[in-house]
Amino acid sequence: MALIVHFYQTRFSDHQDFFESLLDPEIRFNQNKSIPTQAAFEILVHPTPTAEWLEASPNLRAVVVPWAGIPEKTRNVMRNYPNISLHNLHHNNFNTAELGFALLLAAAKHVLPMDSALRNDDWGPRYQPTKAILLRGKTALILGFGEIGQALANYCLGMGMRVIATKRNPDQSDHQWDQNVTVHPPDDLDHLLPSADVLLIALPLTDETENLIDKKQIALMPKGSILINIGRGTIVNQYAFYEALKNGHLRAGGSDVWYNYPDADHDRSSTPPADVPFGELDNFVLSPHRGGMVEGVERQRAESLAMLLNAANRGDEIPNKVDLNLGY
Repeated sequence: MALIVHFYQTRFSDHQDFFESLLDPEIRFNQNKSIPTQAAFEILVHPTPTAEWLEASPNLRAVVVPWAGIPEKTRNVMRNYPNISLHNLHHNNFNTAELGFALLLAAAKHVLPMDSALRNDDWGPRYQPTKAILLRGKTALILGFGEIGQALANYCLGMGMRVIATKRNPDQSDHQWDQNVTVHPPDDLDHLLPSADVLLIALPLTDETENLIDKKQIALMPKGSILINIGRGTIVNQYAFYEALKNGHLRAGGSDVWYNYPDADHDRSSTPPADVPFGELDNFVLSPHRGGMVEGVERQRAESLAMLLNAANRGDEIPNKVDLNLGY
């Protein structure tokens, strides 16, 4: 029997033909923003389905959010449909990890202020006491040891850093890390922070992780340490983060995730990313939530979604199932 899939609005730019070539030939799919009459789809690809969508087809067994992370409204509505599983895509994990590592390098080497000066023909920073540090030999603490966190670990290990990490179920970590990374439960956080020369946040936003890093936690980090956030903005208290950068407790920091986002197209050139002026700090690197975006990302998305749909079609376990209680 053919697997029937409905796409609410998912296109792959110039890779639509490539996507279709990857699908098992018996998979049938259609795309429309409107609920089809006599809906019979088994898989719904939709980032924010309403109850009407979830009840439209008596055959629906799984919803796929076609990106990483689950919108809160999707999580809330899905709680009412325990027989329908929720999944997302992890296609941009390495993309995000690379951006996080780029933020770390830029922060540790004080790249942006030197770049800004030399663009104005100012060689002054070359003759001033350096603010750059050597990462080799430093300890990186990675919060969240999923696919993004593990990619970050590889990059840090490649730089000669010591790596420790937190994971909800550390005993389920891949044994390949046994000799290289010490994985701890989240409850060990306060005991780990004093050894963190670098704190890399790769956590999803949940009730447990919101405001996880506040004034107390930052104070536990060594003076002169670095904090990089590629998880979600509100995991780190923005006021505590800003103050620690401004007073020098943190040497530097960077973020690709924020506290405020534009509500509409006309707000894109006038929306501060936070309620504090991070942009005025020369020891902070800002990125506009583009970590997952690289050339060819739509091809990555196509491959990841095709793999998931083929698994469903073949009767295999559908990848990337989301635990609604945890939020990921």
